[in-house]
Amino acid sequence: MSKMIDPFMKIRQLSPWQRKAYTYAFLLASLMLVPDLYFAGAHHLLEILHVCYEGACYLLEELIGHSLHLDKYHSQLILFYVQVSIVLGLCYKLWRAVPRLYSRTKENLQSSYQRSVKDSKELWSKMPSRKRIKVLAGCAAGMFGIYFWVTS
Repeated sequence: MSKMIDPFMKIRQLSPWQRKAYTYAFLLASLMLVPDLYFAGAHHLLEILHVCYEGACYLLEELIGHSLHLDKYHSQLILFYVQVSIVLGLCYKLWRAVPRLYSRTKENLQSSYQRSVKDSKELWSKMPSRKRIKVLAGCAAGMFGIYFWVTS
């Protein structure tokens, strides 16, 4: 039982930055190693969303048809043009918000990059020389592995 609890205790001792880095590394590695799981999950989620969308459209179409005493063709036209106007309104709002979102994203990326550089320099300066050599050797091995994987 203690063998199972030990990894969780080690995870609890990590800093939030390290936990985040390990989580992103795990997600990226799993995406590279087993992409079918992600694509299949996304496909099933989109299928479910599409079925829900079609059901809601059918219900709205029936409500419009019965409440306004219209035939199927006219209620479909009304529903279509309402959906087009909603999409165009959302596109207009997005068009207006893009410059603000771009500048905010750019500022956040720059500050995040500066913080990461500062944290990395601090971590590197605190590391003993033996561990620095291990890190550099691991990076070199990874680069050679990627090089041979790409060129083979």
